[in-house]
Amino acid sequence: MIARHTTRLAAALAGLAVGPGAAAARPIGPSVVVDAPGRVRAAASFLLVVAFGGVLLYQYDSVVDRSVEAFLERPLAAAVYGVLAYALVGFLGTYAYSQMARIGVDVATVSAVVGGVVLALAGFGFVVVGTTVTDVFGARRPWTGLVVGGALSAAGWLLLPLLAAVVAWTVLAAVGIGGPARKWVHADRSIESELGS
Repeated sequence: MIARHTTRLAAALAGLAVGPGAAAARPIGPSVVVDAPGRVRAAASFLLVVAFGGVLLYQYDSVVDRSVEAFLERPLAAAVYGVLAYALVGFLGTYAYSQMARIGVDVATVSAVVGGVVLALAGFGFVVVGTTVTDVFGARRPWTGLVVGGALSAAGWLLLPLLAAVVAWTVLAAVGIGGPARKWVHADRSIESELGS
């Protein structure tokens, strides 16, 4: 019952975060993040991570379990692969942004799409990190891990200066997506394996 209510709240917040009405009402740029007090950034981080992570956890809960296992297999490699995955998304997002702006597509729309992808990755990463924490301290509980991940995402914004908080937030989320990224990069994709021979 709690999971269902959390999912509904997460879906509503995700819709508000990337909906065109939100982007049209007030464009969100870097200055909004820079000018906001630390507690506002922390609350926004918590809510967005819980929203995006909750939707992903509801839809793909088995992927979270496999991602925790992939992270636990090689935690240091997961961190490296996660940072590389974020760098790739950043590069592709910047490229898409520049190309779409060049041909006249609304910049707010492109920003919302790129922001949505980054927030989805971050939400997933923090769910994996939070679920790993619950696994280390007892039974693996993904929905509790979602809240733990949201709290971890907010902690940096409260305790660190802005630049350090951005780095900590990105690296911590990257650690969560690094395990599946490593598995994907090293998956056997030969013709024989794809055909099942």
